[in-house]
Amino acid sequence: MSTVLAPIKPAKKIWVVGAINGDYGALRSVHQKLAQRLMPGDRLVYLGNYWGDGAAENVIATINELLMFRRYFLAKDGVDISDIAFLRGAAEEMLSKLQQIQFAPNPVEVFDWMLTRGIAGTARAYGFDPANVQRTMHQGAHAISQWTSLFADALRRHAGHNALLSDLKHAAYSTDGRLIFVHAGLDGSRPLTGQTDTFWWGGSMFEAITERYYDCARIVRGASQGQVGLQEREFTLSLDGGAGRGGQLIAVALDGQGAITDQLTSS
Repeated sequence: MSTVLAPIKPAKKIWVVGAINGDYGALRSVHQKLAQRLMPGDRLVYLGNYWGDGAAENVIATINELLMFRRYFLAKDGVDISDIAFLRGAAEEMLSKLQQIQFAPNPVEVFDWMLTRGIAGTARAYGFDPANVQRTMHQGAHAISQWTSLFADALRRHAGHNALLSDLKHAAYSTDGRLIFVHAGLDGSRPLTGQTDTFWWGGSMFEAITERYYDCARIVRGASQGQVGLQEREFTLSLDGGAGRGGQLIAVALDGQGAITDQLTSS
């Protein structure tokens, strides 16, 4: 069994939360509504991009809010740890790679690329000026290694943050094969175990899916680089409402075939 794929037992309601992008206010709003509807027997899947490029205090508050709501759900009678899954988003993939950037053959270029995709907010959240970090990337492997050590220490000072990052799954699937959950992309020509980094950067491949993927009734993603909002097609569902970018956070409840039975937004 893969350790990077989360098996989800079929249920009458599988709640799915789209990309959050460090938008604490949006997440808090959705959680307040979800708390009134989430029941034992339901499942809960978060589709990534918890860290974001917003204000430092909002990024930290977002992660703390996720950890608190997980405890709230797990405290309900009859709820099992396997009833909730957190997927790794592009933001979390970059955060993991940032902690090993001294091993990159071209750390300056890698960090500059990350800056164009929102890593600055994550750096600020843990007390680092992105411009200073950028200068460090020019100072060689030893200086970069010292910085990544400091960054790791800062991450560990926030209880539960590193543990959450370490526990993220690349994708999730219902054990009856009917539903698949990804962050941004999926290559329809490859099995789940052969996707490499398509989950984070293969959005165009997801949008090109027009045929059934194996026996899956619907593939659900949380982040889109194109159109925001709920995008429902025959075999796919996209839930990026633009949270953290001036839009809203979307959460839906799906039945066992991927049909939407309930919907929440942060507005």
